[in-house]
Amino acid sequence: MIIRINPTEAHRISMRILEVRMGAPHHIAEATTSALIYASLRGVESHGIGLLSGYVDQWKKGRIMPDAEPRKLKETKTTILLDAQQTLGHYASLRAADNAVEKARNTGVGTAVIRNSNHNGAIGFYANRIAEKKMLGIVASACAPHVAPHGGTKGIHGTNPISYAIPRKTGNSIVFDFATGYSAAKTRKIANTTGHLPKGFMVNKDGRPTTDPKDIETGWILPTAGSIGYGLGILVDALTAGLADSSIGQEVPLVSNVKDPYCGTFSAIALSPDAFGGWEGFSSRIETLVDQIRNTPPQDPNHPVRLPGERGWEEQLNRIDKGIPVEEEELKNLRQLAFLDS
Repeated sequence: MIIRINPTEAHRISMRILEVRMGAPHHIAEATTSALIYASLRGVESHGIGLLSGYVDQWKKGRIMPDAEPRKLKETKTTILLDAQQTLGHYASLRAADNAVEKARNTGVGTAVIRNSNHNGAIGFYANRIAEKKMLGIVASACAPHVAPHGGTKGIHGTNPISYAIPRKTGNSIVFDFATGYSAAKTRKIANTTGHLPKGFMVNKDGRPTTDPKDIETGWILPTAGSIGYGLGILVDALTAGLADSSIGQEVPLVSNVKDPYCGTFSAIALSPDAFGGWEGFSSRIETLVDQIRNTPPQDPNHPVRLPGERGWEEQLNRIDKGIPVEEEELKNLRQLAFLDS
């Protein structure tokens, strides 16, 4: 049974789990909660408040240090490298985005890279954070090697998402958030609904193509759109683990290997239009492009051409009004973790 809760209640549950249950300082809990609710409001259930129970488990096993602060390792006028010290990944990634913005405000371009972090949810949140400051944001995140290279038979890369957000003078940012490997959560959901895996999504433990749901736990995910996802996945590894001089590829522990740190890496790039053609020129050109896109005759008259992220913004308004859908049992569990079950 699905129950809808308003965003204020979702915020309260998340804050209590992070602050009261896990002992995170208020500012770390607030940053993490903001990222989780961003995903829940936009309909990205796999990266929303439902993740909190898993984070509690990771914390109990010593993988998440909820009160740790990222430590500066190296800094220049345009770049900064941080050690997240196993803090909550959402907070560390938000710190990176804000550091990139601060650098770009002074120099036009800023890049922040983080190593030794944890799972950080829907990374479009951090790209949009940069866009909210009237800057072009590009972010990337690398994680456990569950994705086989194109034509390969063993996991080398993470799902390695990459996202950009383009600020607009009027209206919401254009937000593109793309996992370079097929989503394990989405693959599992499809299998539960249809009874089989989609073709081209996975290979089994022996590296053979499979549609058998039994292979989800032991097989390997494939790159999104074949060689395209594969090529972009390598770029993400370079932008994150490569620049951070951190564990890369198969050096990163699998998610199930909780005895070792998560070894998440993240990169945030901020570009200020003022350092190039100027904000007014940039925003005018983007609106010209938006108008051209919107005026393109659609293939299906009932489905007009949309901008990246547009469905997410629409769903956000819908869920602010009608509430965030949560499975009854999941909500009960979250309330218990938040000490709200009485």
